Amino acid sequence: MNAGLFCPSLPVTPVRPYRLRGRSAFTLVELMISITILVILMLVVTQVIGIVQRNWVRSNARVSQFREARVAFDTLTRNISQATLNTYWESASDPFRTDAAGQQVTRARANVRQSELQFVCGPTTRLLTSASGSKENYPGHAVFFQAPLGVTRLVAATGSQANTENMVNLLCGRGYFVEWGDDQPYRPPFLNQLTSVPPRFRLRLMEYSPTSEMNRIYSDGFRLIDPNDRTKIVNSRRWFQEALTATVQSSETVDSRAFTRPIAENILTLVISPRIETTVASSSGNIEPFSIAREYEFDSTLVTSPGSSAGSSPQGTQHQMPPLLLVTMVALDQRGGESLSSNNDLRQKVLAETSTLFTNAADYAADLEGTAEEPGKLKKILLENKLDYRVFTTTIALKQARWSF
Repeated sequence: MNAGLFCPSLPVTPVRPYRLRGRSAFTLVELMISITILVILMLVVTQVIGIVQRNWVRSNARVSQFREARVAFDTLTRNISQATLNTYWESASDPFRTDAAGQQVTRARANVRQSELQFVCGPTTRLLTSASGSKENYPGHAVFFQAPLGVTRLVAATGSQANTENMVNLLCGRGYFVEWGDDQPYRPPFLNQLTSVPPRFRLRLMEYSPTSEMNRIYSDGFRLIDPNDRTKIVNSRRWFQEALTATVQSSETVDSRAFTRPIAENILTLVISPRIETTVASSSGNIEPFSIAREYEFDSTLVTSPGSSAGSSPQGTQHQMPPLLLVTMVALDQRGGESLSSNNDLRQKVLAETSTLFTNAADYAADLEGTAEEPGKLKKILLENKLDYRVFTTTIALKQARWSF
């Protein structure tokens, strides 16, 4: 045998079968602890989801409610900004003598402002006779004015009446106020037959909007200026007294259209403060911006409005509009409106306390939201009664105001 080819045999390591190491299983205690932790996590997640869902529902309701309030507020301010008095100058005369023909001869004494129109704002219970003594049902302020809004009665072009549909600048009366009441007058008729759907009681922003054809300020018995003495004002505020009775009805038609209808629900109060632009210095002291209506009441037919300290001319503010209007509207969310509707004691308490506010224009800020150090009275009332709210406010410059001291 060839020695070079010899190879001694190497030792062979025997292959042992692979053995799995033994693993310990979960004990009953470990399983119970795991399940307990899982249940706790599930409860926490369920609570979080519930809170998020409730907040989403509340936020969605608030957004929807305040969207309606915002639209109504924009409508109100846009229409007020167009208010007009159409003021003109007329000679005031005194009797002088009687001529040979027996005719009265007069001589001019002075030029005076005149207007057949009226702008008036103030507490609703002062302006509307039917609302007197019902502060809880008519909280806040009201405003009534004339503006070229062109609201007309829609008639067929072939009808017997003049077709005024396209006369968009015709003069109309307009008014706004807050009223507490139900929706019985304008509910669909079939709901009145269902006892399961009771009437909805709410605080509503109401709009008084007669058509141009029914602008009663020019009608006999409603005219402001006495035809026998044009320097005298008669029938003041009479032209809008039907605002509380001419409410929309479910059975109305085009021929029987009512002039007062709600434009927003859950409006707690409306505040209107006539103002001048800046503080004016005079010989008797500074005239504050709110001095033309310290009690929030302004009437263009009066020489001096209640509480006013501005204006020293013989006519004062008569037949003039305030140059600025600070308009504030406080809206509740849907849940707050339902709380006032379902809880009579809460409603009476909130409205009774609210009705004591906004009587002095100097206290406007203190009555509303106050300061960071001292919350306003209205804010305290709403927070104490857990009512969510939103304040809409703006200052309107009246385009037709002609003002000077």
